[in-house]
Amino acid sequence: MPMSPHRPALAGILLAIIAVLAFQSTPTLAADPPAPVSDRVAATALKYDGTYQGECWPFVLRVVLEATGRQIGFDYRQGFFEAGAVEVSLAEARSGDIIQIADDADTSPGADYPGLHTSIIYEVLGSGVFNVVDSNSQWDGLVHRRLDYDPAAAAARYSGLSFHIYRITGTGPSSVGPLPPAARVLQSGDRASVRTPHDCLNMRSGPGTDQAAITCLPDASVVTVLAGPITVGGRPWVQVDSPAGRGWVASDFLAAAAATPAGAGGTKPLLRYRTFVPGIAGN
Repeated sequence: MPMSPHRPALAGILLAIIAVLAFQSTPTLAADPPAPVSDRVAATALKYDGTYQGECWPFVLRVVLEATGRQIGFDYRQGFFEAGAVEVSLAEARSGDIIQIADDADTSPGADYPGLHTSIIYEVLGSGVFNVVDSNSQWDGLVHRRLDYDPAAAAARYSGLSFHIYRITGTGPSSVGPLPPAARVLQSGDRASVRTPHDCLNMRSGPGTDQAAITCLPDASVVTVLAGPITVGGRPWVQVDSPAGRGWVASDFLAAAAATPAGAGGTKPLLRYRTFVPGIAGN
């Protein structure tokens, strides 16, 4: 039987109502939640396994900044709290937490003594033992995974040392931003200073990380740019004249330096690496 003139309109309204109800009843797929902060810290540290990252402390600072946007301060204890960390017990420790072995009476930025060490947990084994990842544990500047690490036993090897476990919570803006653009376009004749807090900057025989390292220039060393920049491996490199001679450095670790008046003083002497003492590597 043919529809009356009103029936097609009613049928259309009914179909529209059914479509709306069906749409509202369809569950919305939520986006995957971001990985917990601690998981991001562990994953970021592990991706550097086997690469050269220098000493343990600046490596951990770089990992935390990359993973969370938080900047750990320079003090070996207060620096963690400045980054929003909380201290957790041995039993509460989990992947991504940071183990710091230090003398509680001397955690200043200039602290340097046997046993001082920083590592990141990536697996909890139980009974206060962990698998960790750290840099320079074998005095080679490389990142390694260390199995069956017992921080209590490691600290007990040295008189006066103890250990603390810190967890970075939440994310936030870095308190130390990238170098200003002027520092990335240094030209021949410019004076610049090394910017690598608590670390040093490799000076190489040529541009690129595949070139041999001549020496390591300490933070705040003043250099003069001789040539460049040349982009190698996605990073700008410049040839510099330094207190240790001439070589090539990555210019994104340099900041433009003010001119020094004639006779204002000598050049800052080269510093040695932070001491790393036998015994830590075999924990």
